[in-house]
Parts: sequence; structure tokens; C-alpha cells
Amino acid sequence: MDKDKLIIRLNRVIGQVEAVKKRLETQDEANPQCLDTIHLIKAATNALKKFGEAYVQDYFDHCLNESPDIQDAEKQRLAKELKSIIQSAFTL
Repeated sequence: MDKDKLIIRLNRVIGQVEAVKKRLETQDEANPQCLDTIHLIKAATNALKKFGEAYVQDYFDHCLNESPDIQDAEKQRLAKELKSIIQSAFTL
């Protein structure tokens, strides 16, 4: 994944967070549309998770894999650990 694709993913996250903000600013107190807002929050969370996963993959592809100082077994261990962290960090 290249930088442009990462930026596109990040812009998607920003747009979804802005949609949540706009929903809160314009919501009618009598009809707050809570479920719709929760769906927007979940979409933003999923988009951020996908960005994090793509960024970690890009990091491994360009930084760790090109480093001659890190052994393959260590690269695999780091990849598994970071993917686990990303998955758990963004689970609701």
C-alpha cells in the first residue's frame, strides 16, 4: 500500500468522524436518532481499524522487511503481535 492509499483511508475516517459530529450538532432532542449515530460511530471505528491494519502492513512491507538487522522469525513475531494489538484496540 502506498502513501496515497493510506491518505485516502485516513480521509474516509475523518469524513465519518465529521458525520458523527454533525449528527450530534444537529440532532433533535425529541428524536435523537441514537441508532443511526451508533452506526456512524461503528463505521468510523471500522474505517480507523482498516487504516491501522493497512498502515501496519505498509510498515512491515517497507520498514521491517527491508531491514537486514531483523531476523525472519522476529519479523513474524512482531507482525503477529502488532496485528493482534490493532484488532483488539479497535474492537467494540
